Amino acid sequence: MDSQKIKFFMFWIITISLTGLYFLDRYQVKDKINRYKSDITSIETQLFANDIIMEKINNARIASESVMDTIKSYNLSGIQLMDEISRIRSLANQSNILVSKVEIDPKNTFPEKFNDNSKVSIGLERQTLSLKLKGNFLEVGKLLETLEKKGSPLRIQSCMLLLDSLDPKGIIAQLRFSTYTGVKL
Repeated sequence: MDSQKIKFFMFWIITISLTGLYFLDRYQVKDKINRYKSDITSIETQLFANDIIMEKINNARIASESVMDTIKSYNLSGIQLMDEISRIRSLANQSNILVSKVEIDPKNTFPEKFNDNSKVSIGLERQTLSLKLKGNFLEVGKLLETLEKKGSPLRIQSCMLLLDSLDPKGIIAQLRFSTYTGVKL
């Protein structure tokens, strides 16, 4: 009978030990699963954040391409600039506006820091075209509006209006236009 008791106790010790090992192993497996789930959640969060960053990068790239296309549309060669000046003179003559002074400043007025800080060199230069117009206030306004509507590549940088002391209905408009050259198309 002692032998059966020993066998019975051994059987229970082995059963309890195996059950304990099973639950210990199960606990370790669950712990690993929880760690893996935590790692997967962290990776998904990072991927989602990277998707947002990639979307922002793509939006910035698209915006910069749009700006570059806009800048390229303003690009003028010397011949195109002279044609544009001739067109302005023609429009001014049709409106009884006297163009008394045309001055092209070939000095690049684009800020130096822009070129130094830019990682992408676009070779852009900005020059100034100055015009002095004399005529009726409304006609000068219509001329400026016509230039804007017809898609002139010149962009008004400044406009100063003075009363013409010799003509009570007239004004003297001193216009400065920005022209962009040197853009690599």
